Amino acid sequence: MNKHFCISFISFAMITLVSCSSSDKIIDDFESGSFSKWTVEGDAFGTMPNDKPEPGQQEIIGYEGKSFADSFHGGDDSRGTLTSSPFTIERDFINFLIGGGISSDVYMSLEVEGQNVFISRPIVESEALHQLSWDVKNYKGKKAVIKIVDNQRGEWGHILVDQIVMSNTDKSNIMVNYKQSYKIDKKYLLIPIEDKGPVTKVHLQQDGKNISPLLEIRIAQTKTDYWVPINVEPYKGQQITLLFDLVKKTDIGFSLINQSDTFDFDYNEKYRPDYHFSPYYGWTNDPNGMVYHNGEYHLYFQHNPYGSMWGNMHWGHAVTKDFIKWEHLPFALEPDSLGTMFSGSAVIDKNNTAGFGKDAMIAIYTSAGKIQSQCIAYSLDNGRTFTKYENNPVLTDANYADFRDPKVFWHNASNQWIMSLATTQTITFYSSKNLKEWTRLSEFGDGIGDHGGVWECPDLIPLTYQGKTKWVLFVSINPGGPNGGSATQYFIGSFDGKKFIPDDLPYPLWIDYGCDNYAGVTWENTPDKRHIFIGWMSNWSYTNQVPTLNFRNAMTVPRDIKLADNGKHLIVANYPVKEIDKLRTDSVSINNFEVKTKYTTDKLLDNNNGAYEIEMTIRNTSTRNFGFKLYNRKGESLNFVFDTEKGQFIVDRSKSGLVDFSNNFASHSINAPLVPKETYKIRLLIDKASSEIFINNGELVQTNTMFPTEPYNSIDFNVDGGTINIENFRVYRLKQ
Repeated sequence: MNKHFCISFISFAMITLVSCSSSDKIIDDFESGSFSKWTVEGDAFGTMPNDKPEPGQQEIIGYEGKSFADSFHGGDDSRGTLTSSPFTIERDFINFLIGGGISSDVYMSLEVEGQNVFISRPIVESEALHQLSWDVKNYKGKKAVIKIVDNQRGEWGHILVDQIVMSNTDKSNIMVNYKQSYKIDKKYLLIPIEDKGPVTKVHLQQDGKNISPLLEIRIAQTKTDYWVPINVEPYKGQQITLLFDLVKKTDIGFSLINQSDTFDFDYNEKYRPDYHFSPYYGWTNDPNGMVYHNGEYHLYFQHNPYGSMWGNMHWGHAVTKDFIKWEHLPFALEPDSLGTMFSGSAVIDKNNTAGFGKDAMIAIYTSAGKIQSQCIAYSLDNGRTFTKYENNPVLTDANYADFRDPKVFWHNASNQWIMSLATTQTITFYSSKNLKEWTRLSEFGDGIGDHGGVWECPDLIPLTYQGKTKWVLFVSINPGGPNGGSATQYFIGSFDGKKFIPDDLPYPLWIDYGCDNYAGVTWENTPDKRHIFIGWMSNWSYTNQVPTLNFRNAMTVPRDIKLADNGKHLIVANYPVKEIDKLRTDSVSINNFEVKTKYTTDKLLDNNNGAYEIEMTIRNTSTRNFGFKLYNRKGESLNFVFDTEKGQFIVDRSKSGLVDFSNNFASHSINAPLVPKETYKIRLLIDKASSEIFINNGELVQTNTMFPTEPYNSIDFNVDGGTINIENFRVYRLKQ
C-alpha cells in the first residue's frame, strides 16, 4: 500500500494584501534589515533578516517588501528563537505572515504578562507565507512579547515570518481552531465534501476533550460533491463540538453541516460494480484481515469512511458466505494514539496461544504514527468488534521507515506463528509462540525480483505441485509494476520455518500483468485448505482520480491459486472461484466460426447493463497476430491482441471511454508475455468499469479498469493474415 503523498497548498489562495492603513501599527516588517527589535538565540535565524532563500532552500513566496525572518540558516537542523522587545497591545488584532514547517516545535507565540495566550504554526508545509491573525481585544493595554521559535531538527524544520502588524482589521481569511457546537438529537452529523479540496483536520470534542481520533476531512469550500456521515448516536441529548484546525471564512461547508437520522446517497452510481466487492461508501484500498470463521469469509479492508480519497485509514469490514453476496458491517478498527490503521492480517487462535480465549479472532496490523509498528487486537464475537491489546505495539524497529503489512499464519512443522513483514525493499520473517513476542528469523529480497518501488503486503503460502509442497511468497510493489505503478510479484521456493529460499526461475514473475490488481493476499483458515486470493482493483498511479463519486475502488473477484506449468516454467495460476459461476443467468451462444480477416457480433446481450462474462476458445491455425475488441455505439473500445510472433498479449484501453482524468491511465498499451500455443481458452469478466481476462485457466491474467460511457455490447474479431477458429463462444449475463 502506498502511503507517500505530497500535500498541495495551492488551494489556499494567496490573499491580496493591502498596504497598512494609518490605523495600523507595525511591530516589525523586517525592512530595516536588522533584528534590532529582537533578542536572537541560537543560529537558525542568522544575524539579520533574509532578502532571498538560503542555499538549498526553495523559492519563497508571499512575503511583503524586501525582507523576512527565516530560520533556515544552516539548514533544517539549526535551531533558534527570536524574542521581540516588549510592546503594548493597542489594536484589536495582530496580523502576520507565516510559512515553513508544521511541526509542533516550529511556531510563533504571543505572551501577555508572561502567559502564552496564542500559538500559531504554518498552516501547510511550504515556502509560501500565509496571512494569519490573533484577536487580541481582551488584551488591549497590556504588555506583550512575541516569540518566533524553531526547535525542530530534520525535514521542514524551519519557519518564515513577515509583516507583524497591529490593526483594528482582521486581515486573515483563515480561522485557526474554529469550533461549531451541536445539541445532538439525531444519529448522524452529515458533512459536505469537496472531493479535490484541501484536507482539514477535525476532532469531535465534549467538554473540551477529544472523543474521536483525528479526522482529515475535505470539507466543501466552493461546492458540495457528496456527503459523509459522522455517527454521533452515542451522544444523543448531549452537546458536542467539532474543532477544525483551520478554515477559510469563505468556505461554504461549515454552514451546511446538519443532523440526520438517515444517510442517503446514490449507491448505484454509474461505475458501481454489480458483482465485485466495493465499499458501501468512501474509499478502499488493500484487503486486510482475511479469515474464514463460523461459516463466514471475513474481508477487512483499508477504508476512509470520511471521503472517497485516501486518508483516515480504518479497517472496513464485510462478510460473505458465497463470494457473491456481501454484508457490509461497521468498521472494525479506527485510528488511535499509535497512528492510523494500515494493512495486516487475522488468524483464529485455536489453541489460545495469546490468552484471549480459544478460537479468538486476532487481528495483526500496522499502526502508522511517528513510526510504523505492529499491533494486535482480539475479537470474541466473530470479528464484529475488536479490543486492542493494552501493551501494543508488539513489534517495532526504527531502522525501517517502511515496516508494515504483517501477514501471519501457524506453521505446524515448527509449532509457532510466522509473520511475513514488508521492510522497505525486503521481506523479513518473524516467529512467535503467543502473537505478543516476536523473534526475527531471516530477511529475503536482496538482489532478486523487481525493486522499482517499495515492497508491500507479503503473503507466504504452501502449494502442492505433483505431490510435492512448494512455498509461494507474494510481494506487492509500488511503483515498479510491469506496466507501470502497482503490481504483485511472486517467488516460488522452499521454507523451513526460518528462511525462504527461491527456486531458480526468471524473476520477476507477476500474478497479474494488468494495471489493476494490487496488494492481494489469501484467506486464512479456509475450508478444505483452499488458497483463495483477492486483490485491490486499482493502481496508485491514478487511483485518487478515477471518475467515481460516493465510493472509490473495488476488489478483484476472488480467485483460487494453484501452481501450473505454462510450457516454459512453473508459475502461479489464478482463476475465478467456482462460486462465481452462480452469477450466470441467461446466456447467448454462437456456433463455431472461422475468422479470416474480420468477424463482428453487433449485440452480445439484450438490455446489457455492463455486467457479463464471455467464454470462448481461440484456435490459431495459421496467423501470428490476431485479436478482438469490445465496443459500444459511441465507438469506445477495449482491445485485446495476441502477438505470437513477439510473444506478447496486449490490452489497449486508450479509447475505452473516460481516459483523460489522469495522464497515467491510458498512455500506453498493457503488455504481458505470451507463450505461443495452438489453443487459448479465454474467460473474460466485465463488470461496469473492470475487465479481468483469464487465459488457459489463469496461466496468464490481466485485470484492467476502464470507464466506458455506455456498456460495450459488440465484439469484433480481427486477423492479420491467416485464420483463427472461435469455438464454444458464449456470453453470460451476470447478476447477484
